Amino acid sequence: GIPRIDVRLRGKLLRLRKDVPTVTPVVDSHRHYETHIEPLFPAESLVEQILCNVTPEFVRKCNAALRMEEEPFMKRPKKRHGVNLSETETHGLLITDMTCDDKHASTEFKPKWLAQSPSAPAGSKRCRTCALRAMRDVKSNARPATFRRDSADFCPLTLVSGDKDLIRPSLEPILLKSIGAPLDILGFVDLTLPYFQNLHLFRLLRDLQLDKDPKGILDVDSSDVDFMTAMALRDCTFFLKIPNRKEKDGANIEARLGDLDLKTPDGGKGDYWKETEQQLIDEGWYTGTETTPAPKGRAYLISLGQFAPMNGMDPPPSLWCLSAAALTYALSPISMENNLETFTPSGV
Repeated sequence: GIPRIDVRLRGKLLRLRKDVPTVTPVVDSHRHYETHIEPLFPAESLVEQILCNVTPEFVRKCNAALRMEEEPFMKRPKKRHGVNLSETETHGLLITDMTCDDKHASTEFKPKWLAQSPSAPAGSKRCRTCALRAMRDVKSNARPATFRRDSADFCPLTLVSGDKDLIRPSLEPILLKSIGAPLDILGFVDLTLPYFQNLHLFRLLRDLQLDKDPKGILDVDSSDVDFMTAMALRDCTFFLKIPNRKEKDGANIEARLGDLDLKTPDGGKGDYWKETEQQLIDEGWYTGTETTPAPKGRAYLISLGQFAPMNGMDPPPSLWCLSAAALTYALSPISMENNLETFTPSGV
């Protein structure tokens, strides 16, 4: 028969630590979360996380399952191949399940920097996220010159604008990636647009990003706890559960912030943050004066919340903008029913 699931696991997923040197141990990250992140937000706005014990044997089984997803089935994204879970980590996190169900669609994305970088020079025409996106696009040559709509192609400042004409074109690629069928998107956009227009959570997140880092990356000790908190707030994930079109009730939209992991300068990350910021300034990516111009069709800039064309181009009616909002990787629980003994809540 179907194994019985411990009632403590209902509505939960298990999040495990990856085996990479820059990832903070779970206990340390959770302690930072409880002390510096959790008090900043209403409980209903956060993905709940509960510290729990995991055994090395269970993690080894998870790694074996991940390798099976690589070969022979090839279900795991190629870029994730060879990235395993830490078999020396003794803790995991039980988190709120924000995946889809019979009554909801779901999506997730990173809001990124919802305010301009305090280090940005006067006269900047790009926000921090758009400047980084433009630089990476040109230097990597990974993007076509024509504009492509995907979940990375929106400006974070649209999310806190309160302007439906700016928010709508940002929602479309986000929802399209998760929900899929283009014909279904309009209904979901219409349902969520009023919600996003009045979403206090993004404005709170923006204000906290500025409050925790008022000076900017170049003028702060990167090991300062407030700065590390600001960097966590700039790299969190926004999870959204949307009633399907049969429900059509915007009041039942559920939104939470998660992946609020401690961001330390260890492993060279602090130097990387400063070097990247200096490069954006020195090479003119903030001001739109870069030597190598950004690809046409991806050249819309932001200045003090206003949108202006670059390279003599007129902005389209939808006012498409740039941003970096790569979706975070999250491991779904594997064979949870057969590993209940590993999910003993250990407390804080």
